[in-house]
This record gives sequence, structure tokens and C-alpha cells, in this order.
Amino acid sequence: MTAAQKRWQVYVAGWVRSGLSCKEYAMQVGVHPGTLAAWKSKLGRAQGAPATFVEVTDQLAVAAEPDAGEIELVVGRTLLRVRGRVEAEALTRVLDVLEARA
Repeated sequence: MTAAQKRWQVYVAGWVRSGLSCKEYAMQVGVHPGTLAAWKSKLGRAQGAPATFVEVTDQLAVAAEPDAGEIELVVGRTLLRVRGRVEAEALTRVLDVLEARA
């Protein structure tokens, strides 16, 4: 492992432990959020991190109306499918997590 990989591995591990969004953690430690996310992805690929499936329960969903529709978003290697209405704050938290994993 190169010195750069070791240094970024420390940043990535700190970010994961922090529970903060990529942007928040990057600001705290003085690095660019895009670079931090890129290194997380790069280090994960190097370790052979498998893709995972996480089911988001109805706890995030608002009572769906019949015509509420569906949206699909691709974030990195993750497909996010949302049926019905979802509170904006809950969706923002989900996207922050997915962005951090990308």
C-alpha cells in the first residue's frame, strides 16, 4: 500500500466512524469532499467490497397516494427506487449515506 493510500484510508475510516456526511467530515478535516468520496470508492474496490442490498422500510415513507408514482436514482453502484412520497429530510439522509458509499 502506498503512503497516499494509507493516508486516505485513515481519512475514510474516520469518516465512516463519524457518522457525518461526506461534505461535513471533509470540511472538518480539511479535504475536498469529492476526493474523499473517490478514495472511499477506490479503496473499497481494492478490497473487493461487494455490492449490498439495503431495504428501506415504510418508516421513511409517508402514506402513499395511488398516483404518487415512483422514482429511481443511480448513485455509484447503487439503485435507489422510491415508491410513493417520502419526506425530503429522510430522503436526504438516505442519499447522504449512498453518496458516502459511492
